[in-house]
Amino acid sequence: MATDDFVSDDEMIQRITGCQRELRTFVVGVTTSQADADDVLQDVNLALWKKRHLYNPQMEREFLHWAFGFAVLEVRRFRSRSAKSRLTFGDEVLDALVDDWPSGISVGEQRRDALNVCLQRLAPAQREIITAFYSRRATAQQLAAQEDKPLSTIYKILTRIRELLRDCVRSSLSQMQHP
Repeated sequence: MATDDFVSDDEMIQRITGCQRELRTFVVGVTTSQADADDVLQDVNLALWKKRHLYNPQMEREFLHWAFGFAVLEVRRFRSRSAKSRLTFGDEVLDALVDDWPSGISVGEQRRDALNVCLQRLAPAQREIITAFYSRRATAQQLAAQEDKPLSTIYKILTRIRELLRDCVRSSLSQMQHP
């Protein structure tokens, strides 16, 4: 293999960090807790780094697909270490998830795009409340005082807006998958 067939350490770091969102989404989806997912993702990253010399940028497989191979191996290792837990996926399920995992735009990016569209569809007052609560980190108590409404009403409004956004995002994602 020619020297040109290897990526530099800097480029490898960029490739690994560039696919963290997709790897994290996958690992979180097949592990039983956030702490487990963090541990597995760390193992995936370590394995990718240790095996970086095996990655050939001329391969037909794109880097993300190559990295998912490591993710599956690390999830399997994790499962065998914590075999006591009943909440694990079988190898067939893991293989099917990797095969069907979307490439290109990540699921997280699609959801974020759909959420942005759905936020714009909200009434201005609804958008202001949800933006204040999540983006500006206003508390429900602060919103109640600002809107001059009972705290219970603010909680009901937030719940209604979340439901609207959830339904809108689901509908948008469904339309993207089945145009």
